[in-house]
Parts: sequence; C-alpha cells; structure tokens
Amino acid sequence: MENITNKLFILSGIIAFLGILYFGTVLYQIFKKERKIDFSFKKIVNYFLGFVILAPIIVSIYFFPVAFYDQNFWSSTKLENLELQTSIISIGAMIIAFYTVVRLSVFMPHKNHYFNVTPQLLLLSLFPGVASAVNVMIISKFVSEDVNAGYLLFFFIVTTFTYIVTVRISKRQTANLGILIAHKVNMTIIKKMLKSTYQKYEKIQNGKIYTMLNDDVNAIFYFSQDAVNMYIAAVTTILVVVYMFTLNIISSLMFLGATLFIFSIFFLLSKPLKKAGQKVLIKREFFNNLVSGLVNGFKELVLHKIKRDRFYTDIEKSSKSAFEARKSNVNLEIDSSLFSELSFTTAIGVTCLLFPLLFPADKDITTAYVIAVLFLWGPVGMLINTAPHIINVQVSWKRIKAFLGDDEIEEVTVNDSVGKTTIPKVGKITVKNVCFNYEGEENTLTYGIGPISFEVNESELVFIVGGNGSGKTTLLKLLVGLYEPTSGSILINDENVTNRSLSECFSVIYSDFYLFKKLYDIKEDRLNQVYEWLKVLQLSEKVKIEEGAFSTIDLSKGQRKRLAILKSYLEDRPVYFFDEVAADLDPEFRDFFYNELLVKMRAEGKILIIISHDDKYFNLADNIYKMDMGKISVLNKELTTLSSQY
Repeated sequence: MENITNKLFILSGIIAFLGILYFGTVLYQIFKKERKIDFSFKKIVNYFLGFVILAPIIVSIYFFPVAFYDQNFWSSTKLENLELQTSIISIGAMIIAFYTVVRLSVFMPHKNHYFNVTPQLLLLSLFPGVASAVNVMIISKFVSEDVNAGYLLFFFIVTTFTYIVTVRISKRQTANLGILIAHKVNMTIIKKMLKSTYQKYEKIQNGKIYTMLNDDVNAIFYFSQDAVNMYIAAVTTILVVVYMFTLNIISSLMFLGATLFIFSIFFLLSKPLKKAGQKVLIKREFFNNLVSGLVNGFKELVLHKIKRDRFYTDIEKSSKSAFEARKSNVNLEIDSSLFSELSFTTAIGVTCLLFPLLFPADKDITTAYVIAVLFLWGPVGMLINTAPHIINVQVSWKRIKAFLGDDEIEEVTVNDSVGKTTIPKVGKITVKNVCFNYEGEENTLTYGIGPISFEVNESELVFIVGGNGSGKTTLLKLLVGLYEPTSGSILINDENVTNRSLSECFSVIYSDFYLFKKLYDIKEDRLNQVYEWLKVLQLSEKVKIEEGAFSTIDLSKGQRKRLAILKSYLEDRPVYFFDEVAADLDPEFRDFFYNELLVKMRAEGKILIIISHDDKYFNLADNIYKMDMGKISVLNKELTTLSSQY
C-alpha cells in the first residue's frame, strides 16, 4: 500500500512539473510576442467541454480503490488508507489542474501553427494508449480476481469512451496537421521553382516535378495519418509491457527481448526497402515524363498512326515497368511484415505456452499474463505494418530535401521581395557583343549565337527575321532575361541590369505561349479599357472579365492568341517582344495588329521587337535584322519592302 502511495505522489509531481514547464514556456513565448490572445466563443466552448470529458475519468479514479481494495475505502480512518486517499486526491487534482493550465494555451495561439497542434497532439494521443492498457488490466482482473463486475463494467465503459473521444480528436488534429505539412511542402517546392532561373528550370524534367508534388508529398501526408496510430500503439505497448512485468518478470524479459529482436531484423531489412522505394519513384518520374508528352504533344501524336502506336508501346512499357517496381516494393514490404509477424507470434507462443511448462506459476497470474500478451497482438501488429511507411516517407523526404538543396536549381533573390517591383522607363536597349553557348555533357560546348550587337530606342519598332535554327528564339531568351549571356552585356538606358530587372521591363508572347485564365499583372488604369478592346477584337460575346479573370479560355487558337495580345497590351510594360504572334490570326486581325495596335503602342513610347516573316508589313519597321547561323545583320529596309511587293 505504501509503495502505491509513493508512486501516486511521484506521478502527481511529474504531472505538476510538466504542466508548469509547458505553461511557463507559453508565458515566455507571450513575452517574446510569439503568441497572441484570442478568446473566441468556439474556443471557450471547447475549453469547458474538456471538463465534461474529464468528469468520468475523475469519477473512475474515485471508485478505483473501492473496487480493488476496500468497499469502505473513503470512510476508513486507517493511517495507510488515509495516506492513499491523499495520494489519490492529489493525482485527481493534478489531472484537473494540468488540463486547466495547459489547455489555457488554446486562448494564446502561437504564430507558428505547429506549436499549437504538436504538443497538444502528443498529450492527447496518450489517452487512447492509456485507455487501451487499462482495459487489458480490467479484463485480466475480471478473469483472475474476485472483483465486483459492476465496477469493472463501469471502468470499461469509461476507458472505451475516453478512447473513442480522444482518438477522434487526435486523428482530426493529425489530419489537419498532415494537410498543413503537405501544403507547406508543396508551396516550398513551387517557391523554389519560381525563384530559379529559366536556364536551371529547363534542366528539370516535368516528370520529377509531378512525382514530387503528387507521390512524394502524398507519402508525407499519409504518413501523418499513420503517425498518430503508431504513437497510440507505442504508448499502449509500453504500458501493457510494464503491466506484464508486474505479473511475471522473467517471461516479460523474454518477450521484450524477442520483440526487440524482431524490430532489429526489420531495421536490417530497411535498406533493400529504401532501394525498392527509390526505384519506384524513378520509374514514376519516367512515366510522368511520357504523360507530359501525351498532353503537350497530342496534336503531333494524333496525326500519324505509326507515331501513336509506337508512343503507346513506350508508355505501356513505362507504365508496366513502374507497376512492376511497385509490385516488387509491395512484395518486399509484405515479406518483411510477415516475417516480423511470424517472429512475434513465435515470441507469444514461447512466452505463453513453453515458458509456463518450464517454470510453473500461479494459473490466475498466467491467465492474466496471456491476456495481456494476446492484446499486444493488435498494437505491435500496427507498429510492424506501418514500419514500411516510415521507410517510404524517408525516401520521399530525402528526394524533396535533395531538390530543395540542389545547387543546380539556382535561386534568384534580386528584386524578389514582397511588394511592387519598380519598372524603369526604358529609353534605350543596347545589346553589346552578346554571345551565348549551349553546353552539352561534361560542360562541352555544342553550339551558340553571337557576338551580337544592336540598339533599339523608345518608340521604335524592330523586325527580326531568319530561318529555323538561325538563333531567333535564343536571342529572344537572352533579350528578355531568361538566359544569362556567356559574354557581352545587355544594357537598359546605358546601365547594366540583372536578368530579373531586365525581365520586368518586357511583356512577351512566345510562339508556344500559355494563356493564364487569371489576369495576374494588369494595371488598374487599363482595366476600364478591357471591354472596349474585347469588342474591337470581336470577343465580347464570348469572354467576360469576372473577378480579375477571363470567364473562359476555351476558344480557338486564333481567339486565344487575340486574348494573349490583349492581356500583353494591358500589362503596360515599356518593352514588348512578340514571337510570330500574327501567325494564327485572320487577315482582318493581322491587319489590325500591325497597322493599328502596333502603331498605337509605338505612339505610346513602347519599344516593339517582333519576330515575323510578314514582309507585307516591313514598311512599318524602323529597322529589320536578320539572324543567320547565330549571327545578326541589318537588312536594307527599302530593298526588303520593295522585294516583298513582287
């Protein structure tokens, strides 16, 4: 009795220490302005609902000594009973005080959401484990001792109620935490991509991005759901093993040794599991690359049966390879789990059947011990079956960390701060001896363009012509800041600028443009012109502006090109670069684009650089440049215009 009293006082002291430590940390964080005060009605209601959940637990603590020690326990005046009464009252008071103080932190939320959820989740998830362990003790007592069944039934109902309520709350909070973590990881990956240079981005395969944002991030989310179950199972296992030690120390040591042996074997098997998991994700990347080709290259595939058939063969082979890798991984997980389960079953058989034959013990104690061991089958099985998920999430997390820490994916931070970017008035762009070389494997030079030099002034319109492979697209990427010149410089108003600053000056429509539905960068003073321009472009019956976005972009290619031109014009940048923009326009709108819109933009002081072969409109140009074999030359405007007329 004295031993139990001392243990209860120690437990009360531990609870008090943890409560003071946690609340002291909260007060310190308030002092450091890391937390704020928030007394909302919903939080107040949830706070007091917690006391309702605690009530049956406190009542159970009151009746526990009555059921197991003495029906007149609380009216007894024996010294040993009085001391035990004090310790039980102490433990009950500490539980209430602990909840009262710790739960107050809900009214003082931390700026970092993880600080609000994680400590409470760890604490809350203890309850299901404790409740499960207590249920084992209750059933064991019912089988092995003469205890009033009514009390045991009451305790069983209370522990089951506690288990259900706390598991529901903890799983919901875990789901919310998992969703938050997945969202944060998603946005970290996307932010890394948005801050990288275009040159570095080109080296990343689409399949890798899709696999990370889907498979790897989902692995992290689903593991968060398993984590709470593993935590509850671990707490249950520890408490039941402690209870088993009170019944039979030698058997429990054998059982614990066997269990640790199982997990050490599983640890040794983790290396091939990791390799199999990595192989699965690599195969998935390759398959996703082909899916990207299916989506982006469909118009090429749909033309020719032989191309479609061969592509289908490739994607079928890739899909089969990915699923075969997945099957091998799953089979390895199953074999590992079955081996662990077999080992655990053997441990149960040895401790429950063989050991009592070698070392006879009291039958009631043996029965209670067997019940405890058999109950462990569930939580230990949970730990065994979820162990492969830990390995999978390690593989996914390692891949994500490698991507985020990849020096090859260079981050650009200049002019990338929060707030509006200042766009200078561009009076002149000077390209001075610019060269760019493409690098092959092992940094070997393959081909490039340059040296290129020319100058474009405010209110000038320049045409660039040239055949396929002449270097026009590479020049475009250099001019708008997508590529860094290998040598030479591009000056704005005779000043050197960073690539990001250079990019901010341009509005570009690429030949393979992508039309976003939302208008991300439209100046307010131009929004009132939208409907007027939609009418001019004969799109007012098809497209509206709703909440800063086009109502639809499900249009023909020519109509989408008109919308792209409109969006580009509304951006109101000082420099415009159009790559074969008029190629898909009807003759009527082609005339409008060259003879009205470009003329209007030039009158507004814009610099206009056009890649085009519409020699009919060369008379509008201030200069015409020709790209050939990576070199640039000035064409005679009069001769070019004259030749276009014949």
